[in-house]
Amino acid sequence: MTSATIFSPLHASWYDRWHHNKDYPAEVAQLRGVLRDQSPVDSVLDLGCGTARHLELLAESGYAVTGVDRSPTMVAAARARLARFDGRAEVVESDLLDLALDRTFDAVTMMFSVLGYQVTTEGLLAALGAAHRHLRPDGILLFDILDGVVVLRDGALGGVTVVTDGDQQLIRATTGALDVDTQVYELRMRLWLLDGGRLVEHIEESHPLRFFLARELELLLAAGGFRLLGSAPLAGGQPGPSRAWSRLVWARRL
Repeated sequence: MTSATIFSPLHASWYDRWHHNKDYPAEVAQLRGVLRDQSPVDSVLDLGCGTARHLELLAESGYAVTGVDRSPTMVAAARARLARFDGRAEVVESDLLDLALDRTFDAVTMMFSVLGYQVTTEGLLAALGAAHRHLRPDGILLFDILDGVVVLRDGALGGVTVVTDGDQQLIRATTGALDVDTQVYELRMRLWLLDGGRLVEHIEESHPLRFFLARELELLLAAGGFRLLGSAPLAGGQPGPSRAWSRLVWARRL
């Protein structure tokens, strides 16, 4: 089977195994530090929560958490992970642009370049709008981005990696393409699943990601009803040459 998509069921089902070396505790400690410094926060909404690795650690820290993701496979994994936090955690299956929860939160997060997947200005403003309408006045928005300065410095990257789990192996080959005019880095990915040495599935994915420069980001946030407060290199990240590409940004809802 071959298809072109973003976050296929195969990718989603191997997501946690693929990112087992990612330093989630460091990222969440950074998020907690920003929240502690900026505003009293009890509730957190994570748009594009994936398998809820961030939310699990936030819930362990005492926050009431809600996750949103459009992938049924991711949602099922997230609900299983958060099941032990009965009454303080939930997961909603929805595209973030269509989300209309009847409540607001103290903080909204969008991690793993969720904002950058909106490669057009219209899409970016729509995603910021979804965050804005689910934040209380003066609430805090946190998200990570591809830092345009570093991306332009390093250029396109690629490689082949393998994850093994029992008799199964997932092989991932990636190539990158950089479009300076549109500020899009396209990550092209091919996945092969082997079981006992036999090929059982082949998927092709394309992940177009917008990268950002500082002044542009400040203007986009202002247009979306936010005031930029600060940014810093993302504390966690997956080991590899692109680890330095990610930057954490935080802003206040106006």
